[in-house]
Amino acid sequence: MGQSIHNNPTCCVAITNNYMYDQRVQKVVRYLVSVGYHITIIGRNFPVLRQEDIDSIHPDLHESVSIDLLSLKFSRGWRFYLEFNWKLWRLLRKQKYDVYLANDLDTILGLFHGSTHHAKRIFDAHEWFEEVDELQKKPFVRWIWKTIAHRYIPKFTHCYTVNQWLADTFSTAYSKDFAVVRNIPVKRRLEEALTQAIEEALPKDFILYQGVINSGRGLDKVISAWTNDLPPLVIAGYGDKVDQFKRLAHQQGKSDLIIWLGRITPGLLPSITKRALLGLHLLDTASKNYRYSLANKCFEYMHADLPMLTVKTPIHELLHEKAPYFLMLDDIQPELIAQGIKRCLSAESQQAMRQAANEAKKNFTWANECQQLETMYAL
Repeated sequence: MGQSIHNNPTCCVAITNNYMYDQRVQKVVRYLVSVGYHITIIGRNFPVLRQEDIDSIHPDLHESVSIDLLSLKFSRGWRFYLEFNWKLWRLLRKQKYDVYLANDLDTILGLFHGSTHHAKRIFDAHEWFEEVDELQKKPFVRWIWKTIAHRYIPKFTHCYTVNQWLADTFSTAYSKDFAVVRNIPVKRRLEEALTQAIEEALPKDFILYQGVINSGRGLDKVISAWTNDLPPLVIAGYGDKVDQFKRLAHQQGKSDLIIWLGRITPGLLPSITKRALLGLHLLDTASKNYRYSLANKCFEYMHADLPMLTVKTPIHELLHEKAPYFLMLDDIQPELIAQGIKRCLSAESQQAMRQAANEAKKNFTWANECQQLETMYAL
């Protein structure tokens, strides 16, 4: 959309994820509108990502948030990234904005070359992109992404990421200061009511996994750990490994123990999360990206007063010092997962962890966290 008819400052937000399910970008967009920006989201042509879908997420921001969808032939691999950035560049050459926000490394080329020289360019590193699990067996592709990172990140006006360890690592690697904006949820005045289908699918007692379903998330180990004496496992999410993990559950005779809800919008998740007995977050820490991440769900479980079972990492240990609402495992082998679940389900653990989460969420708030954005986006 470019220059706003109301003369508000304008910001282009480039994203390859589906905006409908990206809570981090949604929170930043809402913050920017609150300080006077008009936002144009530029994304890919997902089947469910139209202007009316954006309006359903931000019904009160209809006048301030618009979307441009790039029509793409490819949906994955190098052809997708090349086509997305090429079309992003072409679109941005025709429109001018005051601020350009690149979400993750896969939007950085098109956004940088399409942006105007006088404008602010801001980079949000949601993860350690060149260390993601999918690239570990693709050294040449990984080298390309590392080269792009080292060449372009230092040229951005401001950069920020999800935790202090990554900020320090990126600052050293790219000779560029990185601020920290953690994935803390927005406090909702009203939770969305669950659909009848979800209400009927949810058992009275259950254990929850929420989030993306792809490699390195530990779900194969979780499925192998499940037994009849545990509450049902509810999986709220979607990804490229869904069919593979459903087959695994079937092969192991555990299909009746697992409920697959599919992709759930961020507005519905809190209503599901608060009903669970335990939240799972069991990443494969062989990936540096996972080992040094601090995921949305860590704080979503906290804000739902929900105990969490996770794996021990330097980042989780630091969080545990301030907010001991979770149990950390040394490894994610199935037998250890089963033991950890049973420990977390004991009455004593439930009471202590829920109380710790309730206390911690008073200090971990988006109202405090979004203050880090003020200087970066000031014009």
